Amino acid sequence: MGTAIVFWSTVPLLLKFFTHRLDTWTVNGLRYLFAALFWLPYVLSHLREVPAGRNIWRDAIPPAAVHAVGQVLFGMTPYFNDATVINFVSRISLLFTTLFGFALLPEERPLAKRPLFWIALAGTTGGLIAMFIGGLGTKSTSGLGMAILVGTSALWGLYSVLVRRCLHGYSIRLSFGVMSLYAAPIVLTLMFTLGNWTPVLHQPVSMWLLIWISAVAGIALGHALFYRAIHTLGPIASEGSLMLIPFVTAVLASLLLGERLARLQWIGGFVLVLGCLLLLITKTAMQRREELHVASAAD
Repeated sequence: MGTAIVFWSTVPLLLKFFTHRLDTWTVNGLRYLFAALFWLPYVLSHLREVPAGRNIWRDAIPPAAVHAVGQVLFGMTPYFNDATVINFVSRISLLFTTLFGFALLPEERPLAKRPLFWIALAGTTGGLIAMFIGGLGTKSTSGLGMAILVGTSALWGLYSVLVRRCLHGYSIRLSFGVMSLYAAPIVLTLMFTLGNWTPVLHQPVSMWLLIWISAVAGIALGHALFYRAIHTLGPIASEGSLMLIPFVTAVLASLLLGERLARLQWIGGFVLVLGCLLLLITKTAMQRREELHVASAAD
């Protein structure tokens, strides 16, 4: 779990570094090219795991489409936001996962009846607003940058719900590998049609290596390590640990990029993370009560 936290804490720093040398379309295209090359052997060797009568290529289309659009937006975020802001605001994807779950997964709707959910919603929203207001007039974010971040988080939330709805019964790694293979041609097409990709031909080997690291760490290994942690530590410990990511990013960004958040941004970030953590605890407690109820009914 610690390795996944380090991976996801450092990726925004690398993406911010790339903004001074390459455009968003080129960075996105290259990262997903490397991710697709990473996942392709695994997908081809594990297609036999697909349950009889099901087609993972068809089932993966809805979440893969949302994933691709979300990745395009995420690739834009470092051009309008500091790395620390990116990882703080990205935590609200948990809130959007819950809200989209209400719409698409009936079993999630009882959560809306719990007062703690509304407290968590208010805290997350208030923290987000404070981060935006605190960043006005600074280089850390902008109105457009915050809008892109919130839109990205909303798409990640919808993506999580669609994965649960469309890809249940498939292994997590096979599912994510297939979706990466769907996303790669899309972002590569955007790179060649909208991006200024020729400068990448003149980049040193070190730049290619950093792009490869950002792809493998952020898109491939980070997810695999996280889902392994869920199985060993449990969902609340794993998801809760992710709340450390923006703080690790803040320390690294301060040391490596000289980024500084305003006081109100720090307050907003703390409130936002606490709201997300409260939401996670509330969801987990409700799921455990339902499991106990089912177990007692079976007895």
